Amino acid sequence: MSYYLGVDAGATRLRAAVATDPETLVGRAETPTPAEEDGQGVSAALLETVRAACADADVGVDEVAAAGIGSFGPIDRDAGAVVRPANVAAERIPVVGPLRDLLGTDRIDFRNDADAGVRAERHAADGDPENLAYLTVSTGIGVGVVVDGHLLSGNGGNAGEVGHATVDTERRMDCRCGGAGHWEAYCSGANIPRYAAHIHHSEGIETDLPVGEAGFTAADVFAAPEDELAGAVIDRLARWNTVGVATLVQSFAPSHVAVGGAVALNNPEAVVAPVRRRLPERLTVEAPTVAVTGLGDEVVLVGALVGAARA
Repeated sequence: MSYYLGVDAGATRLRAAVATDPETLVGRAETPTPAEEDGQGVSAALLETVRAACADADVGVDEVAAAGIGSFGPIDRDAGAVVRPANVAAERIPVVGPLRDLLGTDRIDFRNDADAGVRAERHAADGDPENLAYLTVSTGIGVGVVVDGHLLSGNGGNAGEVGHATVDTERRMDCRCGGAGHWEAYCSGANIPRYAAHIHHSEGIETDLPVGEAGFTAADVFAAPEDELAGAVIDRLARWNTVGVATLVQSFAPSHVAVGGAVALNNPEAVVAPVRRRLPERLTVEAPTVAVTGLGDEVVLVGALVGAARA
């Protein structure tokens, strides 16, 4: 029997699964991503997660035939590393080399997480759709795109880093990457609390939200839609998300956009539904269907396992 390893390397958590095929998982493990560690520290945590998944499956690491990785980015596919990520302190995180040494195999497929997501969506879809996108709205924002049946990888494997596309030409919010006005600076889970604080302080909107306090999160905003500030933030997030998705659709013309990531999965009516309603009026091309992924928070793992099976 062949065993495959799938890795979902997120900016918030590291997940690994061992499977006999993309639908049949036999072991898994998860750990928080050590966001303040250097690159070697994050690599070590990833390898420990892989070991734990293999132990959970009662499979030796040397029994794994191939691995697939869906990682937060930006990535350097040729070097097998994450480089200059916006949401983790490390400057460079080796991924493929350490995993190759652990498993003893060169059969490793390394993609960004959104590319893994769209691969999973296509694998799970009826009819093998040829024009499809997977959008993740989580700690960061990114998209994977299949056009005319081909997964778009781009230079270095970084096609789809749309979270760093400018949606606000007035550039009112700084992005953690060093830019300003980026989609991710407003709508990602890591930045929604900052955006709420910006609106509160710049416009004086009253609120009962714990703005500025330690532990204030995006979840606090979505949990209080009747709060004046929270309502304003949620409405503006819908605007920026629609602008971002419209840019995506005008660029690649997908027939369907699947949306995942913790922010979208936990708040579909506040995040996905408004985009679905508002999108057609911003388009000159045919509007795609827009829906939350049916694979839930397993989507990147499934896509990584699809990649492993093809490696």
